[in-house]
Amino acid sequence: MFVSKSLFFAMEPLSISEFESFYVGGTVRQVEQKLFGRQNQVSGAMYVQRLVPKHRRFPFPVVFIHGGMHTGVTWETTPDGREGWQTLFARAGFETLVIDQAWRGRSAPDLSGLNPALELQEHVGPAFTCGYEIGMHFAREGGRFSDGHWKHYGSQLWPDFGVPSAMAEGTPGRSDPRALPPLVELIDRLGLAVLVTHSQGGHLGWQATLARPQKVAAIIAIEPGQTCPGLDDPAFPDIPVRLVWGDNLAETGAALTISDVQQAKAIATRRPRVSVDWLPENDIKGNGHMLMMEDNNAEIAARLQAWLLQQFPSEPLQE
Repeated sequence: MFVSKSLFFAMEPLSISEFESFYVGGTVRQVEQKLFGRQNQVSGAMYVQRLVPKHRRFPFPVVFIHGGMHTGVTWETTPDGREGWQTLFARAGFETLVIDQAWRGRSAPDLSGLNPALELQEHVGPAFTCGYEIGMHFAREGGRFSDGHWKHYGSQLWPDFGVPSAMAEGTPGRSDPRALPPLVELIDRLGLAVLVTHSQGGHLGWQATLARPQKVAAIIAIEPGQTCPGLDDPAFPDIPVRLVWGDNLAETGAALTISDVQQAKAIATRRPRVSVDWLPENDIKGNGHMLMMEDNNAEIAARLQAWLLQQFPSEPLQE
């Protein structure tokens, strides 16, 4: 066990009133299996884990949407065993919902797609995954990512069927289009929600908001893989949006560059409810791409919680 037991007792016990997990969406199709014969298989359902604190301070549930090649584990913990944003937000009085995007992780993918020779018609492209070196890349020649825990980081990476075609078309931050319908269904079920997105999940958040403009109350986009198209769409609703980037961004490239920050700042001049938090400009330096996992993840979480509470000031909700 790589985590010191002392880490589990660093905070007060978390008081929750509800904890559940469930699936949203998906379709049923018949498949012929060698072992069991003809079977009805569910494809494309989305896994959701919901945590409701005993003392709520915020009126809307917060849905956390992970990025490419990852799952909801992104938000649950850090590679060195500290608390992730799922529970850090719950401690601050926010109802949290963590998803695994459809076709990844606990969302029951069709693993026959791992073999390109068995690629099925509904797949966007052959499966793609990566090694834990991607974490070193995301650290951007420094970062505040957990040194010495690369194996534990790499263990959570997941094949991503949408990456090959997105990269081939020069849009590496684009999400798998099959992830959108179950997310929209979840938003419909919630009625009104805040989205917290990361990287490739940023594009998915923009698309979900355009699909349900009256049901997304606000968005926090952590280093979105694509700011446009999406946020620049004339149909995008006038809601609070906060875009956050870490340090040491590349000058040029297909995604995650200084030009992305400049693009967001330009949109913010036209949309007063859009704001940009480029952390090094606010004396928070050294962060890479995985802000929710780095050594100051609790500090950044508190910063985002304060922004949300400022957008929707209210008295603490009753139990």
